[in-house]
Amino acid sequence: MHHVAVVWLKQPGDPQARQRYIEASRPLARLQGVVAYDAGTPAAVRRGRANAALDESYDVAVSAVFESRQAYQQFLQDPEYLRVAQQVLRPLVEKYKLYEFAEPDRP
Repeated sequence: MHHVAVVWLKQPGDPQARQRYIEASRPLARLQGVVAYDAGTPAAVRRGRANAALDESYDVAVSAVFESRQAYQQFLQDPEYLRVAQQVLRPLVEKYKLYEFAEPDRP
C-alpha cells in the first residue's frame, strides 16, 4: 500500500517551515506497518522541454509504503499518528492532496 501526501504550507516557500514539517513527520516512519517513509521538497529537476504536468507549487511531499492496506488502516488509527497529524503537522498546512494506491495483486 502506497500513500503520497502533497502539502502546501501556510508559509509557502519558507525553508524553515518546510524543514519543520519534515522533521516533525519523521517519527511516523517508526510506527508499526511502515515499510518505507520519505519526505522532501520539490526537486527542481531540469527537463529538456517545459512540461505542463510537472507541479512544483507545493512545499513538501511525503511518500510512505505500508505492509498492507490493513497496516495502513491501523496506522491511521494509531494514537501517535493522530497526535502528530492533528497537533503538529496540520497547524502548519494551508492545503494538501493525498494519493493512495496498491498493487493490484496485493490485499
